[in-house]
Amino acid sequence: MIPVEWGSFYFNGEVKYGQGGVYFFYKVVGEENEYQYSHLILRTYQVEKKAYNHSLHELFHLTVQLQNVFMENQQEPWYSVTMIVNDETKLKVHFSYVNWNDSLFGPSARIKYFEYKYLSRELADEKDKEQMMKMKRYEEDFNSNNQ
Repeated sequence: MIPVEWGSFYFNGEVKYGQGGVYFFYKVVGEENEYQYSHLILRTYQVEKKAYNHSLHELFHLTVQLQNVFMENQQEPWYSVTMIVNDETKLKVHFSYVNWNDSLFGPSARIKYFEYKYLSRELADEKDKEQMMKMKRYEEDFNSNNQ
């Protein structure tokens, strides 16, 4: 799906009742200064839209299957899964139960928060900083109220 050699990779998949979405960020080997956003692969590498969408749909389907494994084993279904592969190809996986669908934060804000939280993206202005702090509090409050 990534048409170039990549180093580190940060994946996020959100699933609720079989609906949701996936995206990821990656660093191109030799260009380690900036993470690339998965949905820009089409434009950046002139990848055929149909092939990209098929791969993205398959990635989402695998994410749903992973959640189904949890439910088949009487585990509470998580809302999102984050997978991190670092430069040494070590894998970290985090399952989150924070239901962002019940929040006031839409998909674009959640992507920004993912970048802030995992990729240490600098925030453009005070408005962005304020929103990230609100999202961090929402996440912390959700986690402390649901333990």
